Amino acid sequence: MDMVKSNKINSIVHLAGILSALGEKNVDLSVDVNVTGVINAMRAAQANNSRIFVPTSISVFGGEHFPKVNTPVDVVLQPKTIYGVAKVFNEMIGDYYKRKFNMDFRALRYPVVISSEKFAFNGTAAYSTEIFFEALENRYYKCPLAERTTLPMIYIDDCIDATVRYLKADPARLKRHVYNLAGIPVTTGDLCSAVQRLIPGLRVDYVPDFRQQIADSWPDSVDDSDSLRDWDWSYNISTF
Repeated sequence: MDMVKSNKINSIVHLAGILSALGEKNVDLSVDVNVTGVINAMRAAQANNSRIFVPTSISVFGGEHFPKVNTPVDVVLQPKTIYGVAKVFNEMIGDYYKRKFNMDFRALRYPVVISSEKFAFNGTAAYSTEIFFEALENRYYKCPLAERTTLPMIYIDDCIDATVRYLKADPARLKRHVYNLAGIPVTTGDLCSAVQRLIPGLRVDYVPDFRQQIADSWPDSVDDSDSLRDWDWSYNISTF
């Protein structure tokens, strides 16, 4: 709060979070970071009339009452992980703060993000980045998801581009505070096969663990047409 006030911060991008797989192993930590941490940031934004961006995720989806293909923004949200539950809370409390305090709250539901950096692979679909490092270092990868699992994915540079574009969007054009970010639907097997073509000799074994059940509760693809309409976002799949 003091840092935001003393530096006259006008925008907060709150990226701190405990991802889905780690969250299932440490629920208390997930709540502390993904709920209390976001509330602290929102209080600072509200007190200092700052705009705030909080990333959300396809993890908000879950249950049996939503279409898994081209999932729209407005569906029943019944997530099956503490990470997803926290993200639904983030979306709803942000909407409340917007209506109650007229705070400029914005959130994007990220798909699986493929990074070029090595990090703590604690997400359900972190295999999409982890496999590259395992391929280079060991020429072997034990994949925690089944070969035919389909999830929407986006490359980190494009994810950042979308986020910045959304942050710069004219608030007068925004018809909502939470938007889907679609990415491209990719099966686990297709991604692993593509890496094998890039790195010959890579052996992949598919050994699904507890993350499979989480991935199965998420969409195969999402509809982000509202993003095109309101802030001109369209993912050019020819660059994938």
